[in-house]
Amino acid sequence: MMKKIIVFIIACLISFSCLADVVNSINVKGNKRLEKKTVISYLPFKIGDDISSSDINQAIKDLYKTGFFDDVTVDWAEEGVLSVVFKERPIISSITIEGNKKIKTDVLEKEIQVKVRDIYVPTKVQADVDRLEMIYQRMGLLNASIVADVKNKNQNRIDLIFKIKEGQKKYIEDIFFEGNNAFSASTLREQMMSRTHRWYHIFASTDTYDPDRLNYDKDLLRRYYYQKGYIDFEVSDVKVTEDKKEDTFTILIKLNEGKRYKVGKLDISTHLTDLNMDKLKKNIELQTGKYYESGLMDQTIQQLVDELGREGYAFGEVEPVMDKKSGTVDITFKLKEGARVFVNKIDILGNSRTLDKVIRREFRLSEGDPFNTDKLRRSRQRIENLGYFDKVDLKTVPVANAPDKTDLAVTVSEKSTGAFNIGVGWSTYDGLMFEVGIQERNFLGTGKIIGVTASTSDSETQVDISLTNPYFLDMPLSAGIDTYHTIHDNTDYSSFKSKSTGGAVRFSWDYTERLRQRVKYSLQRDKMTDVESDASLYVKKQQGTYWTSMIGEELIYDKRDSAINPTSGYIASWGVDFAGLGADTKFIRTKLNATQYFELMDKWVLSFNASAGIIQGIGQDVRINNAFFLGGHNLRGFESYGAGARDKASDDALGGNWIVTGTVQLMFPLGLPEEFGLRGKLFIDAGALGKPDDIDNWDDVWYSNKIRASYGFGLLWRSPMGPINLDFGFPFMKEDYDKKEVFRLNFGTGF
Repeated sequence: MMKKIIVFIIACLISFSCLADVVNSINVKGNKRLEKKTVISYLPFKIGDDISSSDINQAIKDLYKTGFFDDVTVDWAEEGVLSVVFKERPIISSITIEGNKKIKTDVLEKEIQVKVRDIYVPTKVQADVDRLEMIYQRMGLLNASIVADVKNKNQNRIDLIFKIKEGQKKYIEDIFFEGNNAFSASTLREQMMSRTHRWYHIFASTDTYDPDRLNYDKDLLRRYYYQKGYIDFEVSDVKVTEDKKEDTFTILIKLNEGKRYKVGKLDISTHLTDLNMDKLKKNIELQTGKYYESGLMDQTIQQLVDELGREGYAFGEVEPVMDKKSGTVDITFKLKEGARVFVNKIDILGNSRTLDKVIRREFRLSEGDPFNTDKLRRSRQRIENLGYFDKVDLKTVPVANAPDKTDLAVTVSEKSTGAFNIGVGWSTYDGLMFEVGIQERNFLGTGKIIGVTASTSDSETQVDISLTNPYFLDMPLSAGIDTYHTIHDNTDYSSFKSKSTGGAVRFSWDYTERLRQRVKYSLQRDKMTDVESDASLYVKKQQGTYWTSMIGEELIYDKRDSAINPTSGYIASWGVDFAGLGADTKFIRTKLNATQYFELMDKWVLSFNASAGIIQGIGQDVRINNAFFLGGHNLRGFESYGAGARDKASDDALGGNWIVTGTVQLMFPLGLPEEFGLRGKLFIDAGALGKPDDIDNWDDVWYSNKIRASYGFGLLWRSPMGPINLDFGFPFMKEDYDKKEVFRLNFGTGF
């Protein structure tokens, strides 16, 4: 009986607590800017509703959520009358930044999300403080402190002041590795974004310590090892030691390399029906017996996914199953139907300068597309390849109450994309060189590239202006225009000077990730001047002014592991130029070029290059300024223009209507510390040049189309002042009239 009474009492208490009262009117106190009806609109009920204590609690939460109010209370003033009392948050009247000397104000302002006339919300302001501190951290100013100060004004307004104490930069003194047996420390440092501090890094910020950048470096090292076949690789530990006296850091990265694997058996398995297995296997880029490469694995997966899509499996997935054995890995690609998940929306964060569409167009996925992890990974790679960002973070975000949808969020950290270059150099052919140029690779955040360059040397003066839009008409089509004026002094080799003024329109696009097409139309005015009195008759009769209207194309297939420092793979190109579209000059010219790279061991790279070209006049002879020349850069051991046909009387080089060259070169380390930046090279060059056109009397000309060849050695020095090439070449197949050049030097720098 007692239990029943207790239960009854509890039920009554609950029922009384849940009793609802009718709201007859609502009193609002504390509003200065906001209208009473605006405040009432934020409440979860209206006049005439029955409400309980839980409704009042919800009303308080809803008012706080708006961000407009402080010290909110909602309660009954009397029966039927609800009282809402609060304090309005102030309006931001102005925003200023104080104490910044090492980072410009406009750079910091781009990171501040709160604006003048916004409601002052402490959590939002603190988020801006955190963003500013992150900027200073990336600059190596780890001791920087930022405080958001508030100065009260009349009419419930405030001035917001970000007060900054910058402190001193903390540089990376050195980066060491432990456990790296396959690759040298210098090689691994080249893969990282972080750099050790050197005096000549005056315009760089990557030599300052940034924990986020270091985490990114770990991922870059992993990618490098995976690309080289070390699929068990991991960074086991990173130790950062601070020298507070010198304000520097030393970084020790401990590695577990594991084995290097070659590809064993390759197979495809699937329960999906009506698939042509032979057709699918043609998409496998990996090859049995060769070292595993993560790039080829990614390409294979992408191609298989695309092939499944063409076969009607929009949610097809490819899972590579690896069976590692002693030094080999068998790979089975399991093809299956994935979960039906669609991309809901794509959010882009952190890009204060770069337009959203510049990033969005690099995505291989769009809103509404079937979600695909391989396309997501490729999207991140393409955004990184833009070169506009220090860091790219791409994540999936589940959509509430929608298990078949996912959001994509990409967060980027922008870096400088503009450059002002002043260059000096010297070479045995051009003599002293001087260059000045301005380039912006992300003009106004649109992704367009604009550049102006002026250069002069003993043999050439040139001015170039170029503009490139990599997504012309918002399509994956690169378009550009160029204008130029060049004065070329050829008196040392062929007794004349020439002036060229012209412009060009060019387009390029990708057929695949490896295959690229270029098309170009140019209109150029050439004037041959200052022909010397003792020049060859062949040169003299070409004196004058000529117009060239030319359309050309080039097809390039690039399978190198790196476009900057290739160690494996190959690149091949084929191009054709046709001149004669209503102008004076008429010819057709074809060029072929191919280079193959082999990494014999760490930093020992063997390369083979072969090139050929032929030009044929259409109803006229080929002029000397369009002919091929042999020697110098394409045949070391010989002077520029030093091999091939020559006039017996004037010794002028006359060029030729076809050319063939080949090079075998071995680049290798010299065992010196990485900081020296020195590499050695051994080479063999060979080439042959065809005869020139428009020769009246061959008895006046020395000519032989026999092969010329040389061997030699040299040094490549990546010095603080720029790359310096020194070559010593020794001809062993030549003609008596050819011009030798044992020593050749080229260097240039920008600062």
